[in-house]
Amino acid sequence: MKASLKILTPFSSTYGFRAYTISASVDFPMRTVLQEMPAQSHTNQKIACDKTIDQFSLMNLIDSSFSSNGFAPTALLFHEFSRFVDCNFCNTLIRRYTDSKKHSHSVFVYTQMRKLNILPDFSTFPSVLKSVAQLCYGEVGKSIHCNAIQLGFNTDIYTNTALVYMYGICQQPDDALQLFDEIPERNVVTWNALITSYTHNRKFREAIDVFREMLASGAKPGEVTMVGVLSACSHLGALSQGKWIHDYIVRNRLRVNVFVGTALIDMYAKCGDIDEAKKVFETMGFKNIYSWNVLISAYAMNGQGEAALQAFDRMVVEDFKPDDVTFLGVLCACCHQGFVEEGRRRFSNMINQFGLQPKIVHYGCMIDLLGRGGFLDEALEMIHSMRINPDAVIWRALLGACRFHGREELGEFAFRKLMELEPTNGENYVLISNVYIRKKQWAEVGDVRELMDSGGIKKIPGCSSIEIENVMYEFKASDPLKTGHEEIHKMLKDMKNKLKLAGYVAETEMALYDIDEEDKEHNLIYHSEKLALAYGLLNSSEPTLRIMKNLRICQDCHQFFKLASAIYKRTIVVRDIKRFHHFIGGLCSCKDYW
Repeated sequence: MKASLKILTPFSSTYGFRAYTISASVDFPMRTVLQEMPAQSHTNQKIACDKTIDQFSLMNLIDSSFSSNGFAPTALLFHEFSRFVDCNFCNTLIRRYTDSKKHSHSVFVYTQMRKLNILPDFSTFPSVLKSVAQLCYGEVGKSIHCNAIQLGFNTDIYTNTALVYMYGICQQPDDALQLFDEIPERNVVTWNALITSYTHNRKFREAIDVFREMLASGAKPGEVTMVGVLSACSHLGALSQGKWIHDYIVRNRLRVNVFVGTALIDMYAKCGDIDEAKKVFETMGFKNIYSWNVLISAYAMNGQGEAALQAFDRMVVEDFKPDDVTFLGVLCACCHQGFVEEGRRRFSNMINQFGLQPKIVHYGCMIDLLGRGGFLDEALEMIHSMRINPDAVIWRALLGACRFHGREELGEFAFRKLMELEPTNGENYVLISNVYIRKKQWAEVGDVRELMDSGGIKKIPGCSSIEIENVMYEFKASDPLKTGHEEIHKMLKDMKNKLKLAGYVAETEMALYDIDEEDKEHNLIYHSEKLALAYGLLNSSEPTLRIMKNLRICQDCHQFFKLASAIYKRTIVVRDIKRFHHFIGGLCSCKDYW
């Protein structure tokens, strides 16, 4: 059957959709229906078919008509049997496809609904907007928003809540906020949608602010609210906020279901309080694979590799089947502790015992583990044997290992691969520079700097934050004389003098090569984490100071913090881009392996 039809697709114009003509060969199940009917004239067959088909049968036909041939056959069905298609019919299909994660089908049904001039009702928009959000069709969502306003649904709380959620997931948080502010009526789900909008767009402070506004408005948060705001606290490392939320949950007797419990474990773990994370885990009545994965990763990132492996073994004994996320946590634990042989064994078990195929992230852990352990040739061999193409993370792990072990030729090879994949990533240039600096190849260091300058490539500036009395304070590298920072400047000088008496010697080897030793020390003392530490010592009497850094902690800061923890008798917890460092009494949880 050859057909030419006009079909609406979700990408602009009237009602937000553009019409265009498709010519397609169509072979759909209705042909079978017609063939099975008694022999009559074609007209009589058509009439008989129309009489015998019902909405349930039509739904089945539509279900089976979706195929790799596109939506044309399905559009014909909607056109041919339009007399059976009404709002309830379309709503049922949209909900079915949304719930079964066939989101493009859901949006397509909506387009056919509008083409047939069937008016949506209050049940239509929430489901189709959820599908739009999952597809991240922001422009389509805007057109559906226009439809909702035109049809008078701009005061419907369920439609508005779905729109806030859609704008947030489609990375339009400002639109989500604007709509939220205009909504005449809100419920807890509406507040949750705005919190989700901010967390999804990494606006974590704003998410916590919305939670405070929600409480002030008298709305009663539920379990979903707690999961969202705890996620924001996790990313910020805002332990005080997270603890307050935990207390709120207990005081208000909110149900600590598996989702809230897992979010609490994650929050405590990412704020460096592994003991509290473990307590929450042990008190949970029901655990699932996600709870175990978060616990294993918590141990791994906080320098407790043995505990992570023990948790994995206990998980298997308790009859939970590990997945790829579980093994990512296990391999990270081996990597952070330098358990090379154990890592090899667990990687093999992942494939041979549990039947899981390694993903790129698992290979990244293994390359990092082998490279840091000094097995660079084995790491390179693994890269060549991978069934998937190595990405920039793989080559960067190898390049980082070359820096530690002085393998400049292999480092240059890895750098060339990185230049093909990420020619504008400043971190790659810094790593190859560090390889040359360790070998004192100053001419090559200069060449790398010229390459960066000519390409306009900049290093990511160091940035650290510290939480004091529920307020986050942020510091950037080499910024001590900013207004209000004079006291920090003086504190840093005092700290350096005290630490020198205790044996501190600035690690200037990796500092810029073309400035004198004094200037190198001057630059090192103003690293962002040191600024945050000085501020914390000046303004907090808490026994534990918690600092978050956007880059990997350098060797000089690591030594500085170890001595500071002993001299100032404070526990200092630093979360860098790779892991946690717990400095206590002059020692670090990483055992100087990071």
